[in-house]
Amino acid sequence: MLTKLGLDARTRHRTRIGRTLTGRGAELLISDADGKRAAGAMKLALALLLAAAASAQNENVIVLDGSGTTNPSKYFWDILALFEARAKPVVHMTYRAVGSSTGQFEFMGEDNPAGAFVPYSDFGSGDMPFNEEKYQSLQGANIEVLQVPFSLGAMSFFDNVPDDYQPEDGVKMSACVLADVFSGRVTTWDDPAIVELNEGFAPPEGEPIVVYHRTLGSSTTKGITTYLFEATREDCPDKWLEADVGSTIEWAAGTEAVQGSGGMSAAISATPWSVGYIDAGHGIRDGLGETALCNRAGTCQKVSAAIAAGGVQMAAEEALNKAVMPSDPKADFSKVSLMNMPGDKTWPIVAVSYLYIDADQTETGSKGPLLYAFVEYVLSDAGQALLAEYSFIGVPVDVKALGYRALDDMRLASDAKKWTFETSTVKGGGQEDYVISAKRRSWYEYELGELDASIHSHEDEFHGDGDEGDHDHADPD
Repeated sequence: MLTKLGLDARTRHRTRIGRTLTGRGAELLISDADGKRAAGAMKLALALLLAAAASAQNENVIVLDGSGTTNPSKYFWDILALFEARAKPVVHMTYRAVGSSTGQFEFMGEDNPAGAFVPYSDFGSGDMPFNEEKYQSLQGANIEVLQVPFSLGAMSFFDNVPDDYQPEDGVKMSACVLADVFSGRVTTWDDPAIVELNEGFAPPEGEPIVVYHRTLGSSTTKGITTYLFEATREDCPDKWLEADVGSTIEWAAGTEAVQGSGGMSAAISATPWSVGYIDAGHGIRDGLGETALCNRAGTCQKVSAAIAAGGVQMAAEEALNKAVMPSDPKADFSKVSLMNMPGDKTWPIVAVSYLYIDADQTETGSKGPLLYAFVEYVLSDAGQALLAEYSFIGVPVDVKALGYRALDDMRLASDAKKWTFETSTVKGGGQEDYVISAKRRSWYEYELGELDASIHSHEDEFHGDGDEGDHDHADPD
């Protein structure tokens, strides 16, 4: 039947395994150590072929371009690739992972040479809402921005303490200690403030802490600095000031800047005795050492353990209970924060990821209905379930309802043709235009799915049940 919701996402499985691929006269051996990289390279090559083939099919392609946060970028790319393979007529959809601040800048287009408040992109995304000043600027320009919460994601600190010194449950850190580390007051791993939290931890005497922070505008920086301010207000209020909260701040001398989530992960991975911050999805997938962060209740835990215990959802539920989040997608979300929420297992650094949508799509032609379908899919059961493949968590039901109110607020052109989704065969109807059909697949998209499934089928052979390799939820960078 044709339906507006429920298009099943491809089941995605990423595992650190080895496998042999046969067929078409070629055999590829992927070692256990290099499996992810090689498989990712194959997927990239196939995806490029898919994009080229799609563009060649029809010059009258409906194009939709977005930009913003790097954190859920692979999730977006997965959905966009699915749309491109299954849509009729042909669509081409892109998303630039450039950071939340740039995503907001390009959505606003305030200083665009083409005209004030002419957007550079068709939609934006970020792990922070528009601040009050930007929100008011949009209102003043008669732009009705819809901020659509679609995902919850944990942020955390990760370190590269060598295995010979790494405590079994990770190096414990409180907000007060981390504030001292990132402000340059604690500079060595054997500082009493760290050792006192970690019984039996005995790093080399005077071993320097290499501190990495993000450069440019980063929603992760905004989240981390907000947490450090909120979490230190009671126990050590002078350690992190409100002036040091933001997507870009003035960092202490001696700390080192890196660009993007990928740059942060690479820097920590390559530098023993380093520490930095990154979204949990990237950090876990890339195998970084998880710092055991102490929450408001005094529970010190790794982020992977908190996710498994439902600690991220607990933070969102507490925020809903406190009426922190507006019920109108057109409202000002600048005060929304899920940082340092109470609860024994609650994770203290939780970001809400938003889509930024202009409610007025009456002049965007065929882009508006495609954007509507994209948002609709992200909010659907299939779209929300796909988030788990990238170590993100779907929003609670009450928050998802806010997203559907945003869809109701989107105004399309009077002659706009809305897209539908074919999940089971509809004779004739499924072949009509503006249908995204689960029955319509390209060879390249099919091969990507087959490659994933085949890799996953060898997981038990190489690792056995219960192996920790199942943390690899996303494509390699």
